Amino acid sequence: MIGGESVNGLTYIVVVLGILLAKGLGFFRDIVFASVFGASVETDMYFQIFGLVNLIFTGVGVALSTLVIKNLNKAENSDESQKRAYVSRFMGKTTVVTLIVTALMYILAKPIVNMLLPGLNAENVSLAVKLMYIMLPSLWCVLIAYIISGVLQNNKIFFISSIMSLPFNVVIICSLFMPNVDITTVGIVTTIGWFLHILIQLPSFYKKGYRFFVKQNKQTVIREKNSELIWIFISNMMFQVCFMIDKAFVSGDSGMASTINYASNLFITIASVFVVAMSNVVFPSISKNYEEGNIDYVKSLLKNMIVIMLSIFVPFILVTSCFGGNIISLLYERGEFTPELAKTTGILFAVYTLGSFGYVCQELFNKILYLDGKYSYTVIGTIAVIALKPLINIFAGSYGVVAIAATTTVLFTIYAVNIALAMKKVTGNYMDRALGINVLKILFAGVCAFVVFTICKIILPALTEDRILFLIPLVLCGVVYCAVLMLSGIAKVILKSKNVQTHSEEKKDE
Repeated sequence: MIGGESVNGLTYIVVVLGILLAKGLGFFRDIVFASVFGASVETDMYFQIFGLVNLIFTGVGVALSTLVIKNLNKAENSDESQKRAYVSRFMGKTTVVTLIVTALMYILAKPIVNMLLPGLNAENVSLAVKLMYIMLPSLWCVLIAYIISGVLQNNKIFFISSIMSLPFNVVIICSLFMPNVDITTVGIVTTIGWFLHILIQLPSFYKKGYRFFVKQNKQTVIREKNSELIWIFISNMMFQVCFMIDKAFVSGDSGMASTINYASNLFITIASVFVVAMSNVVFPSISKNYEEGNIDYVKSLLKNMIVIMLSIFVPFILVTSCFGGNIISLLYERGEFTPELAKTTGILFAVYTLGSFGYVCQELFNKILYLDGKYSYTVIGTIAVIALKPLINIFAGSYGVVAIAATTTVLFTIYAVNIALAMKKVTGNYMDRALGINVLKILFAGVCAFVVFTICKIILPALTEDRILFLIPLVLCGVVYCAVLMLSGIAKVILKSKNVQTHSEEKKDE
């Protein structure tokens, strides 16, 4: 059977800290950006084009990373030389396809801009097309960076891949402090930043013996299911495309696309710290166990992940629902970012966060279905959500930007239910009595925290509404939530469940 190193709680914590550092800097980048540019037509253009690279192409990158990990753990790639040949071949194919796609996008730049930003006048369309030309080379950088990241994760090198966006954020922040910086300059620096994703990982990649170019032996070249990449790519696109559709529908109202961007980006920034860390650390082990035929062990890992994710996202939803406006005001309200913009962004932040479980499914639990090739659930679910979104927006648009965001959250939640039911096809019935009790305990902890908030709201309303003093009731709610988790025993379950290793390794230990 396939062996490997155990992945323990310390590894998860280290990866969380790495992602927190990189995402925290990315969040600071958004704060500086908001202070410099506020919310305007220029920022709408930048965020929509940046979103095409940062969100959609990153979705492709995650798909590539997932496929690399899955295939590296197959029996036909058990030898190190076969692994290295496969990675080189995979990157070569990706590069060729990327060059073709990039060339087509250069040709179709103007129609793409008109689709992304239908409300622009002719002058702004020209600027948006220029930004598109500048930022399109990022596509290759994004995809190669994520392939390398997947290879490193499969080799138990988690920290470097968790901080790969660090230099990207640093160079953009530095550019924002330049006197009289314009949006075009920021676009150029953004493209350079994406290339730095590759550079920071290269030393570890080469140290493990991998290369961009490896001589291919006919015996090592296997028939690969290229269709898998398409299915994983589509399945990873729901959140990204829905956010872009929402921004496109409000692009005619100056600044509204930027408020959606600030709200959705903050949501993704916080959520991804925990979800991406869990995926990076656990998925290689789940992949190995599945290939070894240890389905019961995969089921136990799945239940552990559900408990951990629920214990994180229940308080996250409560915090944004109760204090979302305060948080946005504290973080963004300065310079060109007015109190009115802060209020709208705060509401959007809370509304989008209610769809957290859809995000967890897309980024984490979908991968359980990928292992067994059950792409129909994720692909059909994603296509259905994306197809319905613009149709629903036509009707919801008349009720404003908040209504548009609310319909997105409803669709995300329906998708989460679809995936929760579909995972039974791979692992069997994982929703047993023990898991149900743990879920109820976590929800009870959330209810207790909400009761504390309600008491503070009634007795000391000034604290819950103040831009800074809201931190006091927020901390009180957090203390109560953690205390209830401790008393109910859930904290012990969470700490135990972070010790993840392959089933064959457990046998060795015995």
